[in-house]
Amino acid sequence: MTAPAKRNAKPRTPARARPSAPASSRSNDEDLFAELIDAGSREHYADAALYDYEYRRRRADVNFYREFAKRHFATAGTTQGTILELGAGSGRVTLPLARDGHHVVAMDQSNAMLAKLRARRDDTPASVAERIEVLAGDLRTFTIPGNRKFELIFAAFNVLEHLYTRVELNACLLRVAEHLTPTGRFVFDVQLPDLAWLNRNPDKRWARTKFTDPSTGQKFIYSTNHDYDPITQIALIRIYYDPVAGGKSRVVKLSQRKFFPAELEALVAHANLRVVDRFGDFQHAPLDGYAESQVLVCAHPRPRKQ
Repeated sequence: MTAPAKRNAKPRTPARARPSAPASSRSNDEDLFAELIDAGSREHYADAALYDYEYRRRRADVNFYREFAKRHFATAGTTQGTILELGAGSGRVTLPLARDGHHVVAMDQSNAMLAKLRARRDDTPASVAERIEVLAGDLRTFTIPGNRKFELIFAAFNVLEHLYTRVELNACLLRVAEHLTPTGRFVFDVQLPDLAWLNRNPDKRWARTKFTDPSTGQKFIYSTNHDYDPITQIALIRIYYDPVAGGKSRVVKLSQRKFFPAELEALVAHANLRVVDRFGDFQHAPLDGYAESQVLVCAHPRPRKQ
């Protein structure tokens, strides 16, 4: 991660001298922003085959969650357990966990991703498929049938970045706390905000890559850019698919809420959970300013001494 370039200092305009936008204009802007956030929470997951293709080489987090489950259940003298996975998507983490012998309750909100997960489950040996329970649910309001509690709850690959306000994140964490056993662990990862990346020129295309669509065989140039609002801490990302042979381009929206480390720890504590461990990558490196990810291991508060 590189440090952001320093900008020329400009005197701040006194608050009383700032021009105020008309109320109708502010309302329209807020409505548009909300629509873009909503679209960005859905569009990136509408094409499950393309999603799987784009992230097919992402393995470090899968290995981390598999190893964490293995070690955690080993402390209880067993090699297998039941895991609740939030934002399971098409099963990138789910299936390896099930192959390891764990029963996985895999929850997601995207119909396309759930359909792909069910198809992948049904294509596995029966001994693996029977260990995968697929559920539709909202991160903010979910209740697992039977009010079951879990020794492990996972939310991999920036899932919580689709909770865009403090209220939404708190609602999710309260549901997690409700479903976590007294000795359980909630493990999740989000990105460490990179101010240099967040403040990139939103009009320039970045990360240009040539690739072939796995479903159609059509060749595209992939690129991205984004707008970042430092007040809401939300990045509105645009992913461009430009046909190499020419023709109409496609733009897919992706919206992500960025969480800074101290803020995130405070939000976890606000939901009456505590951070047990915190890493800067999936190899257990310490969290520092050069990390790309924040990997948090959370638990219930320690019982108070009488």
